[in-house]
Amino acid sequence: MKKTFDLTITDYSKKGHGLALLQRQEGQPPIKVEVVSAAIGDKLEVALGKRKKGAYQGTLLKLLQASSDRTEPRCVHAGSCGGCSWQGLKYTAQLQQKEDKVRKLFAPYLASATFHPIVPCEEPWQYRNKMEFTFSENKDGEKFLGLIMTRSRGKVLTMKECHLTSPWFTTIRHETINWWESRSLKAFHPPSGTGSLRTLTLREGKRTGEKMIFLTVSGDHEYFVKQSDLDSFKQAMLEALPGENPSIYLRIHKAEKGRPTAFYEMHLHGPDGLKEELQIKDQTLKFHISPASFFQPNTFQAEKLFARALDLASPDSSMRVYDLYAGSGSLGMVFAPYVKKVLGIELCAYAVCDAETNIEQNSLSNMKMIRGDVGEVLSEFQLTADLAIVDPPRTGLDAKALENILRLSPQKILYVSCNPTTQSENIFELTKCGYKLTHIQPVDQFPHTPHIENICVLEK
Repeated sequence: MKKTFDLTITDYSKKGHGLALLQRQEGQPPIKVEVVSAAIGDKLEVALGKRKKGAYQGTLLKLLQASSDRTEPRCVHAGSCGGCSWQGLKYTAQLQQKEDKVRKLFAPYLASATFHPIVPCEEPWQYRNKMEFTFSENKDGEKFLGLIMTRSRGKVLTMKECHLTSPWFTTIRHETINWWESRSLKAFHPPSGTGSLRTLTLREGKRTGEKMIFLTVSGDHEYFVKQSDLDSFKQAMLEALPGENPSIYLRIHKAEKGRPTAFYEMHLHGPDGLKEELQIKDQTLKFHISPASFFQPNTFQAEKLFARALDLASPDSSMRVYDLYAGSGSLGMVFAPYVKKVLGIELCAYAVCDAETNIEQNSLSNMKMIRGDVGEVLSEFQLTADLAIVDPPRTGLDAKALENILRLSPQKILYVSCNPTTQSENIFELTKCGYKLTHIQPVDQFPHTPHIENICVLEK
């Protein structure tokens, strides 16, 4: 049976890889073939591999004719690293693909809703303020620290460079490997649960220049990291950043069968958190970020995202705004200077603590946080709102969350999402209950990846 074919790329997969259709048998529907580092319009010679999740995995053997959307990747790891699959695609083409994706998902609403052009990222390189790297080693004891490789079943690539982060991320990653080589510690091995070192996470304040380093290790007592190892790690980090005072943490990841995963943090050096600022319209908001806190990973683009959210939601001084599933309350804080009252509801104690710190240091006297389940809080206090804000995880709002929003019955809903697919599904349910979608605004938060942020506004 023939194993190589000449194919033309016509679409992209969810991971951003090229997709082609191959007609193998007459009278049968064509099969999908996914090819890494391929652009729409490419004509390729491809070797056909195994089928996985509805598409055959194709390996690029020869570029027969290049798409006009192609460009030379900046990174030497493009195509093998799983961090960014669209480096070989011109940025204008990336934006067009993302805008087209959102437009297609929301096609049923375009007759009545205003679709705004995608907001591009002015600087599509070195934009990430956080990155997590995985420890791994092979049977020969060779050590790796980096990102998971494409199509590798968990194999880690030790990167020589990364153009999505500031250069100091690469410096610290290299120095961590050097430190590891000098110790007798093993990388955590997920299938067996053995080993100590799990991940290295780096964060920075793009507006403040502050740095945070946290090392995550196994919580199994057989693989505890010794104090001497921690002391040497801290010293290696400080020597790699001379003259600076980074926040350094140890994070213990304890996973036991039949019990919820638990995390414990140990402060090793420097400030107890990271300071960051967001400059949005005429205000500057200050944030204290703890190691486990969520913060938008592209600081400068988050400023644009929040500014557009303000524009589209049209807040006024009489509005009561509820930030549901608020996390650390950043969206609610953005709205607070423009409205009468903001109430954030969040179940996670760490997030509420950070939110309260940030509310206080920004003197937002009209914003308060309640720790608790959204449904229970809404039932207990019989609250009403003019505007509800939601920014859920990629899975979107579940049935209970949708029920809670409808119980609150706000005049407007501002829905910010990192997954327009689940967002469109949720909005379909909301429109069946009397809401009308009025604005759709895609924002490119993650250049060189297929990921897209999207803002929607619904009104009664």
